[in-house]
Amino acid sequence: MRLLIADDEVNLARALQAVLEDAGYDCDVCYDGNSAIHLVSKEMYDGLILDIMMPEKNGYEVLSSIRKNKMGIPVLLLSALNEVDDKITGFDLGANDYLSKPFSTKELIARVKVMLKENVVDDTYLQFQDILLNKKEETLAYKNIKYQLSKYECEILSYLIKSKSHTLPIWLVLERVWQNRVDVNHNTVSLYVSYLNRKLKALQSCVSIQINEENMELCVNI
Repeated sequence: MRLLIADDEVNLARALQAVLEDAGYDCDVCYDGNSAIHLVSKEMYDGLILDIMMPEKNGYEVLSSIRKNKMGIPVLLLSALNEVDDKITGFDLGANDYLSKPFSTKELIARVKVMLKENVVDDTYLQFQDILLNKKEETLAYKNIKYQLSKYECEILSYLIKSKSHTLPIWLVLERVWQNRVDVNHNTVSLYVSYLNRKLKALQSCVSIQINEENMELCVNI
């Protein structure tokens, strides 16, 4: 799973990154509120670890912005503040959990595990425009017509549908779908996208996938 750590204490942020990566998570780090909002809106994260006292925008402002934009990413707030009112403010804005500084790394990992487990949703069926993806069966359907997908086709389409912007950078596809295998590159991604587009066209769907050197995007053809 991929996490974003937002904390203006650089040494602490990097220490948290090391601890969480050692626990098996992939982590990105930023040091101010505006960067946190930008990254969450552009990238795919399974959870956000968010410090309250940050420059440019504080943690409350970041959390408020994320929730106003209907982003359901799980958020764990970190703060040196330990007043009940501060915790209530965080939960009212949509935080999933609150951890007061200082804290043990064991407690941090335990809180992250619980937070991510509680926010697992059933995404067996994913709808986009006129197509329905069944992740369990790895099938793509339009009305009463259904096509079987390969594992990689299914995963690519799943990530595209779940992405807020329905756009993904190629490097993230290589990381998420193929775990950065050395024998897989941009050409491999292009090949599987071409397979998907053939099936979308055969279904007479209004959906297609466009790809360039950096990104792929779900498009609606009118």
